[in-house]
Amino acid sequence: MPQLYDMHCHLDFADGAERIAECSGAGLYAICSTVVPSSYVGARERFAGFPNIHVALGIHPWWVANGKVGEVDVSRFEGLLANEPVVGEVGLDFHGRNKESKAHQVDVFGRVLAAIRSEGADRLVFLHAVKGCRKTLNMMEEMGTHEGNTCVFHWFSGSRDDFGRAVSMGCFFSVNMRMLATPAGLEFAKAVPDDRLLMETDSPAHEGEEWSAGAWRQEAENTARGIAEARGMDYMRTLELLAANSEALVSRYCA
Repeated sequence: MPQLYDMHCHLDFADGAERIAECSGAGLYAICSTVVPSSYVGARERFAGFPNIHVALGIHPWWVANGKVGEVDVSRFEGLLANEPVVGEVGLDFHGRNKESKAHQVDVFGRVLAAIRSEGADRLVFLHAVKGCRKTLNMMEEMGTHEGNTCVFHWFSGSRDDFGRAVSMGCFFSVNMRMLATPAGLEFAKAVPDDRLLMETDSPAHEGEEWSAGAWRQEAENTARGIAEARGMDYMRTLELLAANSEALVSRYCA
């Protein structure tokens, strides 16, 4: 069976994360997206001995919206970026009360994109865009983010026009079970070009959550099966496609 690649998870949220990373072994490779720079530093230390885990440097828009991200955090992100080729997750979220912090989110995300541009090196960037996909795409175009980097929309939830625009900009799309559970998400999962399709769990959902290597692998396999069913593809062929797409990015950015 091809290796499973969870291209967007939050392993550092899990209770006993090191044990889970060890038990997952060679059969599951994961990119652990972080939510603030301090989480990135801590996760890098925790998972340093696990070659199947790569930790990404992130500033999650939820943490910007709730005030947990301040100037110190943004400055720290800018400083850490020089030595980290994988960024995530970053972006905008204007859903519900998060919309109240729209201006602040745009400012922070603008600084994130400016830092990526100023470093001048090719990076893998995982994007969160909820009720703010158009603005996210506008800002990416303004900063040229999609031209010099590989951009991945995790759990895409924009409009059809946004989706078409993201495809034309060369973006990848990482699909999880919750995306497949909505009519729009299912539609987009079917429409992603074969060579831009990735799989993710986006799990665990909360800090301190109980989890296990077995539950993780099961969720990854179920997601791959869901993608196969949505696209009318053979399960093994889907695993091979996901592995090929993921391995190309992992070998380029995570080696």
